Amino acid sequence: MCKILTIAIPAYNMEKYVGHCLDSVLHTDTANTIEVLLINDGSKDSTLRIAQEYAKKWPETLRVINKPNGGWGSVINCAISEATGKYFKILDADDWFDTQALTDFIRLLQRTDVDLAASSYTFVYENGKQEEYIYPTHQCNRIIPFSQYIKEQGFSHNLCLASITFRTEILQKNKIKVADRYYADIDFGMSPLLYVKNICFTQTNLYKYYKGREGQSTSIAGYNAHLQDFIDMGSKLIKNYAAQKDSMSPEIRNMYLKDYTNIARFSYYLLMSPMYGGKHNNSSDKLKDFDTFLKQTSPELYTITAKIKIKRIIPYIQIWRKTGINILKLRTWI
Repeated sequence: MCKILTIAIPAYNMEKYVGHCLDSVLHTDTANTIEVLLINDGSKDSTLRIAQEYAKKWPETLRVINKPNGGWGSVINCAISEATGKYFKILDADDWFDTQALTDFIRLLQRTDVDLAASSYTFVYENGKQEEYIYPTHQCNRIIPFSQYIKEQGFSHNLCLASITFRTEILQKNKIKVADRYYADIDFGMSPLLYVKNICFTQTNLYKYYKGREGQSTSIAGYNAHLQDFIDMGSKLIKNYAAQKDSMSPEIRNMYLKDYTNIARFSYYLLMSPMYGGKHNNSSDKLKDFDTFLKQTSPELYTITAKIKIKRIIPYIQIWRKTGINILKLRTWI
């Protein structure tokens, strides 16, 4: 039977979570319509053994791929190349799906032909607090031209990775390959949008996103530990934008310009703020390198970033460019 959905599960040292994750996708009435690819990224704990035990019980649904450690993005690139389902969705091994919602979502995909399906989701915090993100009724259960949606959203896509399900053909035909390591989720959520022609939304609350786990890359400690990965990822996206912007529709170009301005802004902030890389001696050289890269690669973004202000009044990037003074180091309130 042709699989309607490939679920890619990246796993590195996830022995504490992976069983719960797999239970949430395998124990469903529509398990025979999905392909689950669990890719073990060189785990040093029992993740691989646990996954292989599940694979013995679900040989028609679950395939375990073991690879040397290469980072989250390398796992996603592997999963894209291996996927056979019509649609492709990522589920991190410390997160899970609502099992009944998965059944409902698969039935939606079976009667839909769309480039991107966006499902509702929930953030689940360590203290038990939950925040639901449910798409509005008027937006759901219909296919919308993607350019129309982007324009209506003020040229923002407003799509969390937890909500995104791409048509697999979009990824494979256009040879989507994300940055290998940290923050590749931003790359995955942005790069394929250039090729998306239409989108549909559903109130089906599928993804349960576990937030607050120690070591997550979006914590302050995570950004500090993987600062260069963020700079590398952002530079990749900006380079691709500069190379392709003339072929984009006005709506898509405005969307990318808005998002990549934010990525450039945060790159400068990471390298300048004492809370992040600004406290390190080598950050000054990295800041100069990134600034030179941006000026040469995208004069458009270089000009826009000169106008970015802290506290709405201080153009801190432009001041640094003109004087070499990093004012983010001068006042703790900035």
